[in-house]
Amino acid sequence: MTPCLCGGALSRRSFLRGMLLLGGTIAGGLLRGLGPAWAFSVISEAQEEAIGRQAHPQILEKFGYYKDASLQAYVSQVGQRVLREAESSPFTFQFTIVDHPMINAFAVPGGYVYITRGMMAELNNEAELATILGHEIGHVTSHHSAQQMTRAIGAQILTLGLAVVSPGGRENAAGWLALSNELFTQILLGYGREAELESDEKGLRWAVKAGYDPEGMVSFMRTLEVRYRLSGIGYHALRATHPHTLERMDRARVMIGILTAQPGRALEVNADDYKARLEGMAYGEPAEGKRIRILAAQEGENVRGVARKLWGTENRAWDLALLNGIRDEDRPLRSGERLKVIYDPFDESPLRPDLDILLRVPKDRSRTTP
Repeated sequence: MTPCLCGGALSRRSFLRGMLLLGGTIAGGLLRGLGPAWAFSVISEAQEEAIGRQAHPQILEKFGYYKDASLQAYVSQVGQRVLREAESSPFTFQFTIVDHPMINAFAVPGGYVYITRGMMAELNNEAELATILGHEIGHVTSHHSAQQMTRAIGAQILTLGLAVVSPGGRENAAGWLALSNELFTQILLGYGREAELESDEKGLRWAVKAGYDPEGMVSFMRTLEVRYRLSGIGYHALRATHPHTLERMDRARVMIGILTAQPGRALEVNADDYKARLEGMAYGEPAEGKRIRILAAQEGENVRGVARKLWGTENRAWDLALLNGIRDEDRPLRSGERLKVIYDPFDESPLRPDLDILLRVPKDRSRTTP
């Protein structure tokens, strides 16, 4: 979408009122000393909440709401657990799975946090989910979206002042369009080096305080980097302009070492339970008909053996290992260890009849708005 500033013109009185309101915010911020220029915002917390409330239905319309009440409640539960360990915030947070295949999680001002079913499919345990949600909570509590709007829109934000103050007003439709366009740009591209590093640090720290083991986060970053190299599509937090993913992983390793240095503290991973909750989830584009099925490994099996059992060849062992965050395809699997497998109704496997029995398509979970 291209911002359209034609029509819906502000009256002279409204324009002046917006300038005075925002001008006062700028002056107050300068007097208080808000730190580096990249962290400066002219949008108040009340305005952030209004922007998020206005954007929420648009996001659901664009990406879809994933119709699985149990999974939605689970993600909200994990998000709230991490939120209790986060820095104080005036916002009431809500966590939503959106029905889109892209690998992404994002947040908009006011406490609205989203994760795509594509990202849910790539994660392999609850601890990874907690860290991702903590990262997005960090964007909200640090006001990264509002700061990015201030930088991106620049001088225009004065003429769009009332769209920030009152985004729902008819006379502010053009201004709101510019702001919403910037929001969707942030969803796809992230916030840049400083903001992403800040949220990395906060997400890891809060997840550990909430009792989660952060060790898997580095391997998850590595998996997403491989996905990006294969498809050119990746999570905005790893695709933002600087820092390079390798730098992010190095920083994460150092911080994880510091956070987990306390001896005797049991930290949760919850891999099998997490994967079990993905049973039947749509995978990829809806028209492809692919679904996630969950298998329990048998004693002594490895990924290569599972691939042979499912497809009659080890050629897919690497894909299966990547999907499950397993680096060594020859590692013996625990008895009962859960594995994600993609059921493809158009698969040409020679084991087609056996696959249909083993991985039959579950009840449809369609895309809808709550």
